[in-house]
Amino acid sequence: MKVDAAKTVLSALLKIRPTINELLDSTEQIEDEAERLAFRRRIAEVMHVLAYDLVMQIVRQYPDLDPDKKN
Repeated sequence: MKVDAAKTVLSALLKIRPTINELLDSTEQIEDEAERLAFRRRIAEVMHVLAYDLVMQIVRQYPDLDPDKKN
């Protein structure tokens, strides 16, 4: 992936994080514990793919784009 594409993809991935957190918070309204836990588990899977796997794929190729890197 070229650096410009990596920057665009990374930016989009980082924009998704707050929405996923909001979705996770909204599961607190699900009264049935088993159902709530099932939703939370699936959301966690999505978070792992988006917030870790895909971001780290970019960061391995372009370490300077690491959003957690201290300047």
